[in-house]
This record gives sequence, structure tokens and C-alpha cells, in this order.
Amino acid sequence: MPSTYNKTGICAGILDRTLKLSSAVAVIFAIAIPFSAWGASDTASDYTRHQVPRASSDSGRVSAQHAFLYGEPAYWAQAMHWRYNPSGAPAALAANKAATIQQLIDTSAKWKAACGVDIVYDGETTSAPGTTVNGVNDGVSVIGWQTPTTGGMAATTAWASGVAGETLVDSDIAIDPATVTTPQMLASIITHEFGHAIGLAHSATADSLMAGPPDAAYSYRTDLQPDDVQGCRCLYGPPAGTRAGFICSLPTKIEFDPVAAGAVGPVRQVQVNNDGSAPMTIQSAGISTSDFGITSNSCTAGTTLTPGATCTIGIRAQPTASGSRTDEMRIDTSEGPYRLPLSVQALARQATSLQTPPLPASTLNFEGAWWAAPAGAESGWGLTLGHQDDAIFTTWFTYDANGKAMWLSMSAFRTDVMTYTGTLYRTNGPSITSAGFDTSRVQRTEVGTGTLTFSDGNNGTFSYTVDGVSQSKPLTRMVFGSMPTCTFGAQNNLALASNYQGNWWSAGAGESGWGIYFAHQGDKIFAGWFTYDTDGTPVWLSATAIKSGTGVYSGTVYRTTGPAYNSVPFDPQRVGRAAVGTMAITFANGNSAQFDYSVTVGGATVSQSKLLSRLVFRSPGTVCQ
Repeated sequence: MPSTYNKTGICAGILDRTLKLSSAVAVIFAIAIPFSAWGASDTASDYTRHQVPRASSDSGRVSAQHAFLYGEPAYWAQAMHWRYNPSGAPAALAANKAATIQQLIDTSAKWKAACGVDIVYDGETTSAPGTTVNGVNDGVSVIGWQTPTTGGMAATTAWASGVAGETLVDSDIAIDPATVTTPQMLASIITHEFGHAIGLAHSATADSLMAGPPDAAYSYRTDLQPDDVQGCRCLYGPPAGTRAGFICSLPTKIEFDPVAAGAVGPVRQVQVNNDGSAPMTIQSAGISTSDFGITSNSCTAGTTLTPGATCTIGIRAQPTASGSRTDEMRIDTSEGPYRLPLSVQALARQATSLQTPPLPASTLNFEGAWWAAPAGAESGWGLTLGHQDDAIFTTWFTYDANGKAMWLSMSAFRTDVMTYTGTLYRTNGPSITSAGFDTSRVQRTEVGTGTLTFSDGNNGTFSYTVDGVSQSKPLTRMVFGSMPTCTFGAQNNLALASNYQGNWWSAGAGESGWGIYFAHQGDKIFAGWFTYDTDGTPVWLSATAIKSGTGVYSGTVYRTTGPAYNSVPFDPQRVGRAAVGTMAITFANGNSAQFDYSVTVGGATVSQSKLLSRLVFRSPGTVCQ
């Protein structure tokens, strides 16, 4: 699976972070060398997060408009106090230390002027950026000079408290003295790094100060742009004593499903909500090219949104030519412009000149674990379907030619009322036993295509072609307990969900490429864990986790062998299982869990703890009950 959001709208990369609640975890943001050398496609290590343990937490705040450090907003509950370590500063900046410190103070003031964050300079220190005590942050936010471990010109390491990382408690900025050697170079990166230090991740909006990979090139701006101000206000509100309207309800971007050139895709409804404390007026809303269109708009010019009020804009892709098509919707308001990036992969133009009408809405949701029909006939392989809106993220748990457990993945999109089609990929990546997960080693290879066709809500057919072999299997749901009913869009706040069924990952971390599916029925969770063997090839592990307390499920982890995916017939008697360890999942709420495991693979035993949240690729996601 890829390490970023793909251009069809499925979040096909599974992010993980190696976390232990007994130690704090940092978020590391690195800004690369100037973009003439790296460019917008640079995806060098931006994120590594650490969590400070605490006894309990609330469900956090949810906002989709901007990219935050922990997926959900993470912010300073009190003032951010920081210190400067001058040791190792380059000559031009060491020669006038007072001017360097003042430059840093003046930079932080730009953020203080934009929103309600408070940033306070507390003097000098001898502590280095990133200093820890027994694996936990030292509680001192430091700006200093050292080569970032992630490479690049600078890196910010942020520490947060809370299951979802709601409260920042320490932010360190390491600046490379070999590349940042003048006040001008410092100015080009430090405002961006302060943005990370207060809780902002990279923006997908080009030319914003916080722009950065994977969706935009670094801008190296020195001053905040409207998008930066908006992100800051979505975290902290306007500056003290100021009342203002602002919008936090917009998605970071919209990536439409593929559609043929000359055709039109389904409409996406975008809510524009005034999350501020004062009225704001819509002045205009528009798209500059004809590759995308506005189909409905209650946010007309002159519309005044009082605090909490909402209007809605319908947008669709209607590409005029094949290939990657991009644009942005711009909403001008009395509080400044809002820019929403749009993209679609346009397929070759259809033979007919008639536009393809949108498909009728499907009332069925196919979320869950599936296997061959009749139930148990081919016990040993199966599919997990993450169904959100008109897309299904599919993981196929099967076996290679040597009988080794192997998984393939597919982002399948609805092509008919009950039909979903996509490309199948085999993914290689870092071994589960690796001390660190290197996302640069995650590689996807296209191996074929797959189609899911359903006859009703509980039965269907999986047709596929893999490495030139075409087959078709009847499917039915895997039932081992009380079956939940799953609905897309039924709950905007996923933290309130009481059933944990779905794909889970460590959102916003820097280990894209693996994940786990929870099929939750009654007091049992069947977990399908897709990861990598010691040789980097895909391997899956499974467990039936039994409820042992409120939100706590645990069980034995098994590794399975069986007949190759293309065996005819598939003989379940050849399926073998071997216990390789244990796992425990502790759910803090419906959108936050701690995943503890100890497994032995290839003779090596690894014990780790990960923080997980739901994988949402169609907002607001699917919940089951």
C-alpha cells in the first residue's frame, strides 16, 4: 500500500508508530533542503510521534480543515514556554546572539498575532533539542543547533499528553548549523517550524507557509498566509480579546474517484460552517477551470453565517481531458479566502459523447469480514471490506505459491449499483521485527484486478485476475457472533462508536504501510493484521480476541499456511495454524486504541505497543452497531 493518500481518494497507506504508553512519543517534522533540489514529491520522514501517558482522556476535538500533528487537534492548553541553546550556532548567527534570539521571538509573535496561542521566551539553556529523561520528554521546549536525525534543514519534535494527543507539553526545534548559516536562511524555515511546534502539520494548500509533503512543495515563506491563520485559529481561536468568524469544517482536500474524460462523477457535498465567535459573510465561491463544477450552492454571495451556522456547496469532477486534473475551489469571505484543493484521475474518454449519469445511491453497506460460500467451505482465506460511501478498501488474506500467508489489497470503486472494481496490489515492506519502520522500503506492485459483485447485503462474488490467472469465488459474510449493522455517515464523532469494526491504523505517524482490521461481533474481535515477514514480503497474522474488561480484548496470535490463492479446489484440510504470540487491544473510545503485542517471527521475538485510530477515507466514515 502507498505511503500517502492516493489520487482516487482511498487512504491506501496504513500508518503506524512504534509507541509505548510507558514512554512519551515525539512528532518529528523535518523541512528539507530548498525545493529546487527536492521538489514537491519529497516525502522524507516528516512525522514520528510520541505520547505522554495519562490516566484518562476525553474524546478530543475533531476538525478536518487542517492537518494536525495527531490527526485530531493537538494544542497547547497553556502558554508554550521555550528556551534557546546557542551551542553550535553557525558563525554568522553566533556573532550576534541577541539578534538571533530576537529574530526567534519576533517569529513566534507572528503566530501569536494570528490566533489565541501564547508563546513565551524563557531565556537560554544548555539542554539540547530532543532531550529525554528515561525515554520521556524533559518538559523543556528548546530551539537549538544540531543535525536533525531525519535530515533536512530543521526538524520539530513535539510531545503530547492524552490518548489522541490532545495537549502538547514539549516542542523542540533542531536547526542544522551546516545548512542554516545566515539570518535569511533562518527566516526561511523557522516560522514554518514554529507552526509545527504549536500543533500544525503540513498543509495541502500550495504557497501557504505550512505547505509541505506529501501534498505540496515547501514554500519557504517567512510570513503567514490565510490558510496558516485559519489553521491556527482552528486550534486556538482568534487572538485574546478578538471576536472573529472562521471555518474548520472543510476537508483538507478532495480527491475524486476516477472518471472518464467527458463524463461527470458523483457530487460531493462540502459543509461550510462558521466555527468562530462572530458572524462572517460569504462573498463568492468558485472554481477556475471546467474540470470541476459546482452543482449546488447555498453559500451564495452575501450569505451571512452567524456562529454555528452552516451552508453547503455541491462539487463534482467533470474532467475535459484524460490524465491528472487539479484545481481548487476558492471561497472568499469577510474573514479572508479559503482554498480547497481538488484532484481527479481522468480516464480515457469514453466512446460515446454522452455524459455518464451518476449511479443511483446504494442503501447497502458491505463493511466486515467475508469468506467463501457456503460458510466454511474454504476456511483459511478471506477478505476484509472497509466500506465507506462508494468505495471499498479490500484486504485479501490468502497464500502464495509456496503456501506462505500473503495479503493483497485493492481500492474498489462502485461501477454499478452492487458492483465495485479496482486494481490489486502486492506490497513489500520492512520486517515486523525491525527496530524502526522505514517507509521508504514500502513498495507496491500491481498484480491484477478484482471485482466485488453483491446479490444482497450478505452474499456476493469475488472475481479476480492475478498474475494472469482469472478465477471467481462466491462470498458470504463470516459470522461468529452477534452481527452488527454498519452505516456510512451515521456518526460524525467516531469516538462515540461502541462497536470497533473496521480498518485501524496509527493516524498521522511515520510508518505507512501496515494495518489491522477488527471484525467485531458481540464480545469477540477477529483481527486480521497485515504486515511484513523477515524478508520484507507481505505476511498476515490473525487472532480471535475475547473481551476481558471494558474496552479490553486479548487473544493468541496465529500464523497460517495453506493452498495457493489459485488452487482448484481450495482444500481447507491443508490449512495449518501455528501460535506465534499474543495481542491485546485496549479501546479508550470508538476512535482510539492501544495495540500491545508480542510475537515471534523468523526466530525473532518483538514486543511493541502502538496507538491506533480508525482509517477514514470517506468522511465521516462508517460505524457499526
